[in-house]
Amino acid sequence: MAVTIKYKGKPSNKAETLPKSPFIDKISIVLKPESKEDAHDIYMGLFQSLDDPEVWGSAPKGKGFNLGKRIKLPSLVDHKRWPLLQARYDAKSQQVETIRLEFVPVDLGPVGMDELHAVMMTIMDGGLEYVAKHGHITRIDVTVDLPGVRMDGFQFLPKYPSTTIRWTKNGVLQNVAFGKAKGNQTLIYSRKTKRQAKGQGWTGPSIVRVERRLVNVGMKLHDLAALTNPFADMTLTENMPAPPSGVDEGFWTMFCDSVKVRGLKDALALLSKGRRTEFRKHLAAHPVPWWQPDEIWKGWEPMLTSLKIAMTKWPG
Repeated sequence: MAVTIKYKGKPSNKAETLPKSPFIDKISIVLKPESKEDAHDIYMGLFQSLDDPEVWGSAPKGKGFNLGKRIKLPSLVDHKRWPLLQARYDAKSQQVETIRLEFVPVDLGPVGMDELHAVMMTIMDGGLEYVAKHGHITRIDVTVDLPGVRMDGFQFLPKYPSTTIRWTKNGVLQNVAFGKAKGNQTLIYSRKTKRQAKGQGWTGPSIVRVERRLVNVGMKLHDLAALTNPFADMTLTENMPAPPSGVDEGFWTMFCDSVKVRGLKDALALLSKGRRTEFRKHLAAHPVPWWQPDEIWKGWEPMLTSLKIAMTKWPG
């Protein structure tokens, strides 16, 4: 679903570039049965269901689990996109202790979600309703695609210091990650470059993907509509506007060159405290007009509804 942006300032020469609504690129949910009775029922349902090779494929067990399976959904031809189910169980008591479910909602779509619900119904009473009510989100990748945008078309101005990793090829920025891999991260990359690196084709305009990878979210799946906008504090600015008033143009040019080589965060870190503050304020005063997080986030709840991802009451 596209989002209509009302420009607050003078439109740029890329006024046709409108971010799409946010979507979930990946989600991991950990579910612990609510009672011993549920734990036993889920155990029985799971192991009776596993007899069907048309539904279940092999997968890694994962640390702390003693069962790993891929759920074969008819609408997904690519087996890499099949949802992953991992379980820890006690065979003696015939109880499932923990289930971990991981999948890519944007790949499944509404049809795939219906198929996943049908499979989960064979395991537990209520299927995905039970998962939504009792499952906790341990990781979620909330993503926005920016069509027609290039990696060199803007700068990301971090609000807080963070670990930064940059990938370049022939001096051209390909992608960048802010934050540590085991914590919350911001990833910004060219989808075209990523596809080409995997030997996959690409047609059409360039697309930059902005992704917020959140771990230990601290909420149940059914509360997902209340997720705080993870893009709210993100500032995307013009790619090096004219220098601030009173700053020597040669010095500003050297700073711009430093940004190109080191990245904005590290280039700012080389400046004196006063000049760093001055340059940050100057860049923040030149945001790109097509990045408006509040407007983008209006598409969050409609997206959840269309994918049925957090529903606690399925039809039928």
